[in-house]
Amino acid sequence: MRESRPRADGYRHIDTPALIAKLRELHVNTYLFGIWDSPTDWDDLCEEFLPAAAEVGIDVWPYLVPPSETNENGRASRPHLTDYLAWTRAVAEASVRYPNLTAWAIDDFEFEVNAQLFTPDYMAKMQQLQREINPDLGFFTCVYYRVALNDAFLDKYASHIDGVIYPFLDGPNNNTQDASSVQRSLDAVLAKTGPRGLDLVLLVYAGRFLAAQLGPNETYVREVVDAGLRYAAEGRIAGVIAYGTQLDDAPTLSSDNKAMYGVGRLSLALPSEIPVPAGAWAQASQVIHPDPDAARYELSFWHFDEFSASTPGKGRIVKEILVDDEVAWSCDIHHEPWPLWIQGNSLQGPIDLTALLAGKATATLAIRLRTLEDVTNARVDVGFDHLESIGFALTNPGFEEPNGWELTDNGGPAKATIDIFVPDRPRRIRMTVADSFATRRQTTDIGHRR
Repeated sequence: MRESRPRADGYRHIDTPALIAKLRELHVNTYLFGIWDSPTDWDDLCEEFLPAAAEVGIDVWPYLVPPSETNENGRASRPHLTDYLAWTRAVAEASVRYPNLTAWAIDDFEFEVNAQLFTPDYMAKMQQLQREINPDLGFFTCVYYRVALNDAFLDKYASHIDGVIYPFLDGPNNNTQDASSVQRSLDAVLAKTGPRGLDLVLLVYAGRFLAAQLGPNETYVREVVDAGLRYAAEGRIAGVIAYGTQLDDAPTLSSDNKAMYGVGRLSLALPSEIPVPAGAWAQASQVIHPDPDAARYELSFWHFDEFSASTPGKGRIVKEILVDDEVAWSCDIHHEPWPLWIQGNSLQGPIDLTALLAGKATATLAIRLRTLEDVTNARVDVGFDHLESIGFALTNPGFEEPNGWELTDNGGPAKATIDIFVPDRPRRIRMTVADSFATRRQTTDIGHRR
């Protein structure tokens, strides 16, 4: 949260009073203060935010970016850029001045360009310097799921760090829709960090994760935050970060409404940045009851594809309509080269299901996205909307409600979601975070204290 007008130096500084007020509304006891957006961030932290946070009992962790996120002519952690020995000294000295600076962190050690700098020798120098100034100061890095389970990576850094910040993304699946694996994922990471004496902090995406096709909703955020808070209350992890929580009341971006009509549509999605095996699928299905007196059975549906330049080419990913697991219609996602709503195939319109439904009292209709080959960096979002039928009725054919369809997948990165646009979703998520934090703090004061 920045001041509305620049100061004499030409920069809009952090609005410390407003930010403190929002943090108190959220019931947080520790705040990660990013040093990246503006050259004034570090001074704002040391001269204004830290003392104000101390007055209301909020601990602070400065959060720096590694070389991979440093642009000397743009966004960077300033003033020391990639001189992390200078940063170590500066942060440690600030922690002596302000005891509520209890730890600090650097993002994403795992990338190769960062590992080239953060060698064990370099880390040992940082560690020695920090201990000389403040031996009680904590030091963390951000580690995603696959790397958090990598013994070689953890063995390389465990003796030089106090813990890791783990961003939950449904295990290795890179989405912010499925919260069901949070406990399983935490247990898997704890099995690696615990024996090495490393603290673990759960990071929950309360805002958009750029490699996922859909942003989180308030139900997802509550499920993941509450699971993490239970682990924190039990002393198994050091805390929970609600990352990207929008602090103002600006509405949901109107471009997030991707429905053809109304506010809802079916989304079948694959994430970017990870490999997706052949045979991965996600679908929406429901049981239908064909009218025995109908002369014919037809289904009309509209669909679109969104994908990036990195999405693998034709013959690898298809969308399908199935009746009792028999494919009635199939289309490659590359059949249309633009993200426009199309009825059936371009020249087809409704599809005839008479041969598949005649004589049946019930049948299962499914809409599916499926990979035919291994793909990497897929980044696909397939939408379906405005279904119309002849000879049978559909429940929720416009996907305007979160019911009527069974959403399933085969446990991998492919995910099915009824994507309903909510104009005030950021506010709902913020209120969800505040409620979860307040509920937990009524029973125990969680938070990392060294």
